[in-house]
Amino acid sequence: MVSVYIHIPFCLAKCHYCDFLSFPGGQHQFRKDYLVLLEKELSLRGRELSVAGHHVGTLYIGGGTPTVLHEAELGGLLDACRRHLPLEDPEWTVEANPGTLDREKVDILASSGVNRLSLGVQDLDDRRLAILGRPHTAADAKRAFTLARDHIPSVSVDIMSGLPEQTVDSFLNTLATVIGWGPDHVSVYSLNVEEETVFAAQYGAGMLHLPGEEEVLRMLLSGKEVLTQHGFEQYEIANFAQPGKASRHNSTYWHNRPYIGLGLGSHSYWMDKRIVNSSDPVIYRNLLIAGQLPITEVISVSRRQEMEDTMMLGLRLLAGVHFKDFSCRFGEDLRDVFSVEISRLHQAGLIISDNTGIRLSERGFPVANLVFAEFITV
Repeated sequence: MVSVYIHIPFCLAKCHYCDFLSFPGGQHQFRKDYLVLLEKELSLRGRELSVAGHHVGTLYIGGGTPTVLHEAELGGLLDACRRHLPLEDPEWTVEANPGTLDREKVDILASSGVNRLSLGVQDLDDRRLAILGRPHTAADAKRAFTLARDHIPSVSVDIMSGLPEQTVDSFLNTLATVIGWGPDHVSVYSLNVEEETVFAAQYGAGMLHLPGEEEVLRMLLSGKEVLTQHGFEQYEIANFAQPGKASRHNSTYWHNRPYIGLGLGSHSYWMDKRIVNSSDPVIYRNLLIAGQLPITEVISVSRRQEMEDTMMLGLRLLAGVHFKDFSCRFGEDLRDVFSVEISRLHQAGLIISDNTGIRLSERGFPVANLVFAEFITV
């Protein structure tokens, strides 16, 4: 089974923390041309997968904001996925912004076979949403969730911690309200101030006031406790799901399994190579018009790099990396391959090593990035 990601680089407005490849507004002709080109890429990749006997088990359409597309555009995209990709009972996720979702679009998603929606709520304080540059209100978020919940089998909600003017109490209030809606899945992401964003400029000018690290950690630990009390299982650092509702698509990434990315600037991990599509709309167009995949970079992944990536990504999971899985994949015991790193991290109390495998300890979670870095060769 193969996982496929499709990038829709359009949104209503660029959020102030966002550094993703996206175009706010998105003129009609630009969107129309892009969707035509994307279908060409779908056709090329779909044919390649079918000939090789592969089937698509998870399909994720993200952005940007896919639901910013007009009804006919959204329906056409979903229909193109069905016609060109060898889908086999896929987990089919579409990202949505509350300000772009209405009954007609939800009906299009549901009737096309989309069975999972990822709703970017982020916060439920209207003032803070405005600071974030989010083009929706708390009322919009609740309305969008209710629409989706009534027609799509599984709904996930994203919220954020560490936001401007956010306290532990305000974060927990947002979380409690979201839990009360009844989502199957909740993702809790901490704000990172990325370069070349509105927030980066504000932070550099001393205009952006953020909670301290200790307060953000209290948000995350308290949030984990609340989610657990309501039946959610934490299966990855930032992700919580009701039993059986973990994201199959994102699990592909965390298990370092192959996937294909389609669309402007998308990434693939395929045939032991990291593959990057052009981020330039002109180059993307010219390559596809010439009947070629819009690839501008291909990097071979060595066996050692694959092992390191497997550790770095797998340790994001609460279950960690299992000895048996590593051995089946690489024919070696990870305790031999990474004996020095494991010893150092174990002595520091940052990982737990038992008869099953290696995973982060409670002490290791807050400094997870330092743990991951131990397994990466500079």
